Amino acid sequence: MGLIRLILLVILGVLLYRFWRNWQARNAATRSTTTQDQGKMLACDHCGLYFPEQDAVRDGEQVFCSEAHRAAHRQGQA
Repeated sequence: MGLIRLILLVILGVLLYRFWRNWQARNAATRSTTTQDQGKMLACDHCGLYFPEQDAVRDGEQVFCSEAHRAAHRQGQA
């Protein structure tokens, strides 16, 4: 009787572990989809850093990650 009880406990443990892993995977997928919708990513023409389009500082066709990089880029061209 003790061996049957041990086998049942092992099976129960495996089932609980699989249920827990499946639940964790679903939660991770839900979290990643809610935080990824940031829109288009752009590269700064001065330093190459990628940032969301809504944070862009524009100067004609060029985009920059900050006002300081736009000014530094202008000084480098003059």
